[in-house]
Formats: sequence, C-alpha cells, structure tokens
Amino acid sequence: MNRTMALLTVAAAGIFWASGGVAVQDFFAHTSKTAMELTNIRMTSAGFIMLLIAWKLGGLRRSIAILNRNPRRWLDTALYGAVGVVIMQYTYFKGIETGGAAAATVIQYACPAFVVIWQSLYNRRLPKIGDVIAVVLASIGVILLVTGGDFSKILVPLECVAWSLTSGAAFAFSTIYPKHLFALKIDQYSLTALGMLIGGLATFGLIDDVDWIGFFDAGIRFDVIWIVLIATVGAFLCFNAGLRYVTPEEASVTATTEPAASVVISFFIFGTVFGSIELLGIGLVILAILCPTFIKK
Repeated sequence: MNRTMALLTVAAAGIFWASGGVAVQDFFAHTSKTAMELTNIRMTSAGFIMLLIAWKLGGLRRSIAILNRNPRRWLDTALYGAVGVVIMQYTYFKGIETGGAAAATVIQYACPAFVVIWQSLYNRRLPKIGDVIAVVLASIGVILLVTGGDFSKILVPLECVAWSLTSGAAFAFSTIYPKHLFALKIDQYSLTALGMLIGGLATFGLIDDVDWIGFFDAGIRFDVIWIVLIATVGAFLCFNAGLRYVTPEEASVTATTEPAASVVISFFIFGTVFGSIELLGIGLVILAILCPTFIKK
C-alpha cells in the first residue's frame, strides 16, 4: 500500500465512524431500545468478529502469549475495555440520543484537546504552544456551536454537551491508558478486539432484560448491521491497515474526516442545518485537531 492509499484508507475510517453516528441517530428515532443495550450488542458482536479477524491475521496468539506472562496485563486490558471503551461508547450514544450525531461528534472531538491540561499537571511541565492553541480553539469552537454566538440561548441541549464531553474524555483515556501494553508489542487490532469483547460482555450485567431479537426489527435492522459491520469492524480495519504506512501526525490530520463527515451526512440524511456561527465553531474544533501537527511541522 502506497502512502496516498494509506491516507485515503485512514480517512475512510473516519467517514465510516461518522456514518455510524448518523445510523445511531436514526436507530433512536425508530426504537425504544436504550443506549446501554446498543452498547452491549455493538461491542459484543464487533468484538467477537474483530477477534476472529485478529486470529486469522496471526496477531492474536502472540498477543495473548504476551498478556499471559503477567496477570496484571489482563487486568489492564479488562479496565481498558470495561471502563474506557464502554463509557466512551455509552456516553457517545447518549450524546447522539439527546442532541444529534453531528453535534455529539464535534463536541466529542473537542474534548481530547483538553487532555493536554491533565498531562501538563501530571508531568509538572508547561504545555506546548500547539497544545495551548488547540485548547483555546476547541473551547471557543464548542461555545460557538452550543450558543450560535448568542450567549443568552443554548442551541445544543446541555445534556448532549455533558454526554459528548464525557465521551471525549473516555476516548482520551482509551487512547492513553493502553500505551504500555502496545509498548510490549501487543498487536493493536488484537488489543482493540479483546477490549471491546470484554467490555461488551461486562455490559450484560448492566441490562435487566437482554433482548437481542428486538434489534432485528425491520425499522432498525439496517442501522444495527451498519453500526456493527461498517462503523465498527470496517472502520477499525481501515484505520489499522492505513496506520502502518502513515505517521501518527498524518493519522491525526485524517481524523478530522469524522466530525466533518458527520456534519455533511447529517445534513443530507436528517436535514440538520447549522448557521454561520455554528459552522465557524465546527471549523475551529477541526482546526484544533490539526493545530498541534501543523505547529510541530
């Protein structure tokens, strides 16, 4: 795979993730199923499928062997899946349920910029200039998106803002926490699959009446299949395949396709329209994602 194709593949992953958010919005419009139930079937089904793919690709056996050398590594994998990934998925679904896919996705992507504050405090050092600018841009962008420039009104429900920011924080945790496991040369796809499957199995204890049959009702069947196969398995396949041939900086640039695609798809599917001020806010959030990479270059 050449570099151009790798960049397109990673960008396609962002578009697939964005399409999943739109499918989730349509899902909630046609069912009384809860966000936790959707989290359960998405993570369990996708985790099992991804585990089979990881085994077929040859990385699963080696990764399990590395995990077996120290029981603490399995505990870390379980925490990554049952805490980080479950919270990230559930709160993202709640954000979409309360405020729509486009708003939830953009706000979620603003939150990782704020992780630099925690890292600076934890490491007792000043943040880099690119990180500071990213935090400022993300903050202004979210405020403009939520208020439309009129601070006397709220265009996006505060509940959506809270759920989406929590999802972004969980996303950041899921990115940072397993780094020591990746440093042990554990296959990234295998760890993602294990974390998702363990997290999915953990959610069975959070649901009173598990009913997977209901997910195959005619009104939501297509949404569920798309969320699991395209927006999860397909997205991770594309992202991990392309990531082998691009730098982390290039991957972060292509990550902007998800919030941008979510806005575009939401417009064509649901007729979601943003005013000029809200679009400026969305643009600032996307710029916040790009900012550290551009300044580093």
